[in-house]
Amino acid sequence: MTDYRLGKEDFEKFYELYLYSFNRPDNEQKKNALSTRFDNSLAYGIMNGNKLGSGLLSIPFKVDFHGVTYHMNGIGDVMSAPEFAGRGGAGTLLNQALTDMYNNNVTLSYLAPFSFRYYRRFGYEQVFNHVITDIPSSKWPRIKAPKTGHIERVRLNEMPKSVRKLYEDHNSLGGVVREDWWWDHMAYKHSDWFAALYFDDTDELSGYLLYSNDGDNLRIQEWVTNDPNSYSALANFIVKHQSMFSNFVYESSDAEVKADLLEEPYVATVTTVPYMSARIVNLKSFIKKYPFIKHNLDPVVINVSDTLDWNNQKWLLSINNGNIKFEKTNEPSNIQLDITTLTKAMFGIRSLDSLAHYGYVKGDATSIDALSNAFVTEKPQLRDYF
Repeated sequence: MTDYRLGKEDFEKFYELYLYSFNRPDNEQKKNALSTRFDNSLAYGIMNGNKLGSGLLSIPFKVDFHGVTYHMNGIGDVMSAPEFAGRGGAGTLLNQALTDMYNNNVTLSYLAPFSFRYYRRFGYEQVFNHVITDIPSSKWPRIKAPKTGHIERVRLNEMPKSVRKLYEDHNSLGGVVREDWWWDHMAYKHSDWFAALYFDDTDELSGYLLYSNDGDNLRIQEWVTNDPNSYSALANFIVKHQSMFSNFVYESSDAEVKADLLEEPYVATVTTVPYMSARIVNLKSFIKKYPFIKHNLDPVVINVSDTLDWNNQKWLLSINNGNIKFEKTNEPSNIQLDITTLTKAMFGIRSLDSLAHYGYVKGDATSIDALSNAFVTEKPQLRDYF
């Protein structure tokens, strides 16, 4: 059996391919940032002579999905040298990474696709969207700052640990549970970003935003608030930059458009953009811990098609007073669908009923509707990128 795993001694080859494949300039910051990811990942590669032909990283994370913690590996830095392209190298490495995830009890995988169509071949489905709101700085709402609390402005590497807790308090829709090394990596990679921190009258952190300068634009990268005071204080902080920037641009992981909260919604240009994809690596593990919103579900047989043999089965699913039964079966199926369609429905990006309407799900309408009503409906959110 071919071993595609890379060791620390292979980092220079990995870095060389990274620079060339992504047309990046060689500098100390980029090398150190990649080295951190490399050291905290499972690295894979295929040699082409004495150089690396293809490579990728499988980064172990945990995610919080409606209060349930799942192991998730993020796939990043997928690359192939042009002279090695077209030989299926990246696909070979991805399939090996997925097999290793299953063997290591990893339930989910996320990635940022260069092509959604390409990665659907490997079972990944687009489930995360971002909403980009672009407002001329002169039109930004003039929200008054509260008379309580205060704001501090710092670099990311100066943020207190309380920022990390506040993030986790607001991370329950499939986002990454950020370990310390990942926070440190973010701060190093984005050393030019700022953080605005709102502290209430008891000096407790109640809100923060991460933002960057981009020419005429102030870009809000992340905005987390506990209450109206923290929201209004940080909104007022942004408007204080009117003389410095022509536009304020906020890219939110919340797919809900909030232009209706503006006094005049026409001032905002709002764009919903596809963000990242998810893959159910171990369907049984995902289902057994899944936060169904129904405590009871009559038995239904689901025929799932997947390129991963362990998922590519007929499954009997039932819920009795919150106790989930999910086992392989030979009984006739009530529902037929592929893993990407099931992923979309289970992540709440589109209901199973809707997917059936568009022809992605086949089977008995009553069974489809019952299962559809048991899945979560709140859309997932992911702030991180890898």
